[in-house]
Amino acid sequence: MSNLSKEEKSLRLKPIRDNFPFFAGISLFFGLLYSFCLYRNPCGITFPLLVTAGCGCCLAVCKKLSVPIKKGSWFLLAIAMLIGISTFLTANPFIHFFNKVALILLCAVFALHQCYNEKHWNLGKYSASILLFFCQALAALPIPLMHAFHYRKEAGSPNYIILLLFALGFIVAMPISLILIVLLSQADAVFYSMVIWCLKPLFFPGPLIVIAFQIAFGALALYCITCCCCLGKIPETVPNRQFIHPAVAAACTGSISLLYLLFCAIQIVYLFLGKGSLPEGYTYSSYARQGFFQLLSVAFFNLAMILFCLKYVRPHPALRLILSVICGCTYILIASAAYRMMLYVGEYHLTRLRILVLWFLALLFVLMAGVTLILWKPKFPLSWFFIATVSIFYVGLSLARPDAIIARDYVSRIEPDSITVLQLKYLSENLSADAAPAVSSLGFSLDELQQRIGTYPGTGWFWTIARHPGPKHHYTYPDSIRTWNYSIGTARQLFGEKANK
Repeated sequence: MSNLSKEEKSLRLKPIRDNFPFFAGISLFFGLLYSFCLYRNPCGITFPLLVTAGCGCCLAVCKKLSVPIKKGSWFLLAIAMLIGISTFLTANPFIHFFNKVALILLCAVFALHQCYNEKHWNLGKYSASILLFFCQALAALPIPLMHAFHYRKEAGSPNYIILLLFALGFIVAMPISLILIVLLSQADAVFYSMVIWCLKPLFFPGPLIVIAFQIAFGALALYCITCCCCLGKIPETVPNRQFIHPAVAAACTGSISLLYLLFCAIQIVYLFLGKGSLPEGYTYSSYARQGFFQLLSVAFFNLAMILFCLKYVRPHPALRLILSVICGCTYILIASAAYRMMLYVGEYHLTRLRILVLWFLALLFVLMAGVTLILWKPKFPLSWFFIATVSIFYVGLSLARPDAIIARDYVSRIEPDSITVLQLKYLSENLSADAAPAVSSLGFSLDELQQRIGTYPGTGWFWTIARHPGPKHHYTYPDSIRTWNYSIGTARQLFGEKANK
């Protein structure tokens, strides 16, 4: 059985092994581009270039393996491109981190969609398959080395003789090149500085090690993921786990639905319509602000409970009706939570957490529509509905640049003449450079910001956009074409102009 498994594995990997120069070449190309785009450059303009190249590599690999591109795959590639663009448009490290996580998940979903018939997979099956896919890709690390040895054996000695001759030519050229470098360096100062810049990593090899690791990571990632797709070891069948009798679930969810109906009636009468008498000591504003996070937790619990019933409870018309009632009540709970949060925002101001909460409430509202629909149409592709909805919502959040929205809201609530140091610290240290346009409307220059907030550099974006050398431990964002970031570039332009006036 073990030998049969090895033979089957070898047969499935044969298209990659037989075309080793192509797959090794495209993997190495991606690794080199990965290092060029991301070395000390987490959010530069090269990030969308890397995503574009990654999408192109995926399409080239599929074409070489004769795998047709499915319709849903084009949507995933478009989402990946938008995420890549949003990365260099913002300076928010929170968005940068989750953009990378989103791209990794999109890569797994793209591979599963291309190589498997996952039309009827539920959310649990999709989540488990993504985790299993990454584990199998990690286990495929020895395969590139095995394919390299196989190619060496099959290619024969003539090719390696040519390689040795090339190596000999480079060895002969080295002493001649050193003499020419010395002579040309004495002839031109610009060439001399360029030589020093190129030779510096030889004496301080830290950057070279990082670059080599990035190249190896990018190349191995693409090659191992390709091998993992060809192996196709993830089972496509979804076992039927609906073993709970509907009477048990109907009794449980029916009792819960009655409780929800009572609570929702109170929300409509007291919160939305403002009628009825409140408990002693409560005003409508204080009543509306109470219990937001509890309502959010209950709404999320309802989503999880309905998905649990769909997976583990045998279907029944009565249970379907009860779950539909719970879905309707969940909409009211979401509306109540959103109304309470808007009251918070109206009295205070926007923060990252409050924007994320409002975003999640809107997302949950749409997801509940898909859950409600699958109750009455069991063949509805809920997994792809969730993937598409979360992808679109996340791209919208990323492109919206939340810190810019927060800063505009915050600045609109303060007077420039009476602004305090604490308020300036919030705008410059708690937010990213996305807040720079709103802060520039207050009329401060970069030097004035640094003087008012403190002489020692903190974590604020106004230190990162400065071009002049700063005090000890001062961090300045690199200013080059490769590392150009829209948000930081805009901040430098705004405050550079103010500094010159």
